[in-house]
Amino acid sequence: MAAANGMANSTVASATYTILIPVPPPTFSPPGGTYGAPLSVTLSDTQSATIYYTTDGSTPTTASTVYAGAISVTQSMTIKAMAAASGMTNSSVASATYTLRTATPTFSPPAGTYVLPQLVSISDASPGATIYYTTDGSTPTTSSARYSGPILVVLTTTIRAMAVVPGWSQSPVASATYTNLLGL
Repeated sequence: MAAANGMANSTVASATYTILIPVPPPTFSPPGGTYGAPLSVTLSDTQSATIYYTTDGSTPTTASTVYAGAISVTQSMTIKAMAAASGMTNSSVASATYTLRTATPTFSPPAGTYVLPQLVSISDASPGATIYYTTDGSTPTTSSARYSGPILVVLTTTIRAMAVVPGWSQSPVASATYTNLLGL
């Protein structure tokens, strides 16, 4: 209300204000990054908040999947999450990208100089990896020879190999040179 000399008092004005504090965005553990094996991702936020998430690249809403436990990451993906709580505004969307990278292939015996021909085995630590290789110095691709068993190395040879797992990034290319002292 306002009053002034020689004037009538004004009417009373009132207003109600509701100040809503936003929920903090969810956090991811472990953080997004490149990993060499499947992993479980946990999301956390304030105790009273409900977390909603997506794994298909879409923006989460309160109609999205409700977080109820660790999210299994078995292929490369981006997890997006937001949180909501009563009496607060929804959080901003947080996201974390998880890239699963196939392990670099290894050779047995190791590269080196040998007197006799060698049977070279190639292995990969990633589950379900398919290995491709070349012996002509070119970079292997999924169109190269598929590894199915030991390679007989009689002449001086460089073997280059890479591995793939569906849904994962391909491995770095590994290279091993076998030198034959007999000059064959």
